[in-house]
Amino acid sequence: MERTIDLNGIPTAYTLERKRVKNVNLRVHGGALFVSAPRWIPLAAIESFLRSRADFILGALERTAGTALPCAEGEALFWHGRALTLALGRASRVSLRVEGDVLRLALRAPDDGESVRRALDKCFRAESEALCRAALERLWPRFAALGVPRPEIRMRSMRSCWGNCRPAKRVVTFNARLAAVPEDCVEYVVAHELTHFLHADHSPAFYAALACVIPDWQARRRRLRAFSSVLND
Repeated sequence: MERTIDLNGIPTAYTLERKRVKNVNLRVHGGALFVSAPRWIPLAAIESFLRSRADFILGALERTAGTALPCAEGEALFWHGRALTLALGRASRVSLRVEGDVLRLALRAPDDGESVRRALDKCFRAESEALCRAALERLWPRFAALGVPRPEIRMRSMRSCWGNCRPAKRVVTFNARLAAVPEDCVEYVVAHELTHFLHADHSPAFYAALACVIPDWQARRRRLRAFSSVLND
């Protein structure tokens, strides 16, 4: 049975199997969560257990998800919403730059796929964080006026969402792949998560508050959804 549960504000998919076991067991493999449980344990009890292990589960999912970013010369990938062709070069330090329709990555071992993946991950994470911080600076005056505390920004690999907010801890976490999408979509994601400091749910009041900051949020959300494959490519 395929199900989805909210773990620390992150929609998380899992596979549930009813088996002849004594307890609820969980296993994380390949960026996926598998749960087995006795038939007599109610679903509510199973999901309560998963929520109690949310930090462990999310950490394990991130560690095992790996990356599927293109790593070969000539492959296509998105950068700031544009489809670019990856070109590899040799250099003593990792660098990434755009030249026309080409994204040039330089590193010590361009012929080693794993080294290319790690270098791309590092560049995407750094650029995603820079974009999120810049968006926060632009948006912050509007939210500060409403009493929203300045949050701590974190970046992580996510397979099911672009960001999440934990108001109690004053932390917003953003997807390390956001550098792939247009900048106005990054701004929408940041505004969306900051609005959760005002409204924890996605009620009409939430979207009314979001519209005060990003009037065209619906159009931006539609553009962002066009890049959903980036989460699971």
